[in-house]
Amino acid sequence: MSGNPEQPLVSVILPTFNRADSLARAVGSVIAQTYPNWELIVVDDASTDHSRQVIYGFADPRVYYVRLPVNCGHPARPRNIGWLLARGTYIAYIDDDNAWRPVHLERLVAAAEAHPEAAGAYGGRCDHLPDGAIEEILDPDHGIETGDALHRHDLLHVMPEMWSETNVTHEDAEFWNRLLQRYQAGLAWVPEILSDYYLHEGNRHHRRWLNLRRYDAGYFSRNAARLDEPARWRSYVDLVTRLGARRVLDVGCGRGWTVRALRRLGVDAYGVDPAPALAELTVIPDHFVRTTADLLPFPAAAFDTVLCVDLLTHIPESLLDQSLREMARVCGRYLVVAVDCADPTKEGHCTVRSRSWWLERLSGLGIEPVPDLDQRLSGHPDASLEFIICDASATRGVSLRRASAMRPAKPVTGGLISSALAGESFSAPPG
Repeated sequence: MSGNPEQPLVSVILPTFNRADSLARAVGSVIAQTYPNWELIVVDDASTDHSRQVIYGFADPRVYYVRLPVNCGHPARPRNIGWLLARGTYIAYIDDDNAWRPVHLERLVAAAEAHPEAAGAYGGRCDHLPDGAIEEILDPDHGIETGDALHRHDLLHVMPEMWSETNVTHEDAEFWNRLLQRYQAGLAWVPEILSDYYLHEGNRHHRRWLNLRRYDAGYFSRNAARLDEPARWRSYVDLVTRLGARRVLDVGCGRGWTVRALRRLGVDAYGVDPAPALAELTVIPDHFVRTTADLLPFPAAAFDTVLCVDLLTHIPESLLDQSLREMARVCGRYLVVAVDCADPTKEGHCTVRSRSWWLERLSGLGIEPVPDLDQRLSGHPDASLEFIICDASATRGVSLRRASAMRPAKPVTGGLISSALAGESFSAPPG
């Protein structure tokens, strides 16, 4: 692409801290762009390694270096500082441990220019996993990673708070969720792999819809299957269909991939999740309820199967019993729970216990596991998760009725699910 002066300037913001070993790759990928009209603002969060020397080694007048005197501990403030210094029509971001394909900016700018109603544009990416595996992600519903997108500089009028410096764990997801809420046209999609993410110990790259935790190399080596989201939800769909389910509730459904797949198979499936971000990004807006597991806004025995995968370990022990009672209350037959019993780091987990502990906890509530069925339905791709399948049809005691009385009168609903919650389309499943 020629250096046409009419091409809009793109300001690229690169926050960095003690990543001299990978910084050159990130900067080099920006310099190698086929789109020439850019400026790179490197905001160094008080690095103590030789990051400064790495930047000074690039003899390109479009590269600017700013060093903060005190470490902020997260990239939100460096990004905000870069935004304030930026002069471009568009703003793009790249992390110090990732890289762009040469056509990254060319494709994104072209898409944004072709869709002036949009806030910007985003494309696909390639994840390079610690074990050497490569996962290409080319799905517009997969979620927005910061390095995959660019947005218009003038969004300050709808995003005056810029990047959150208080929610430093989920600032990426929060930023893009706020942007999509306030900019109805959203972002233009470019169906092409434009970025490379290198996942390793200490990096902050988070999973697609429910990614919202930090990983390290140990986590990926223990849980590599969790990166293959399609394989995971396909296995859950297979499990549920083998149970003969016709009406399913997925508690902790994330963006709703499992629910969507089940509905495509003719199963009357719904999902609930407490995360505000996922309520905005769900792929099942008409069949999604934002609520917590301990307050499910459904009639008793409304579903023949309730699925709860990798959620209970994120609930404090003080709330576990109420959550389990609620799930059993709305469950007419099979309650399927999957818990992580083998995460020594407790990454994002409140309750990491052994399988025997969970079995005892369930039995103490009158929720009896079905061990034979559990064994026949084994073979899910995520070996770190322990599946426990219970027969909830007998759990209709006082404790469950008490849980029913605690349901909220006006749940947050989405679209067509409203009539279902009002009881218009729910009936007890056959025994």
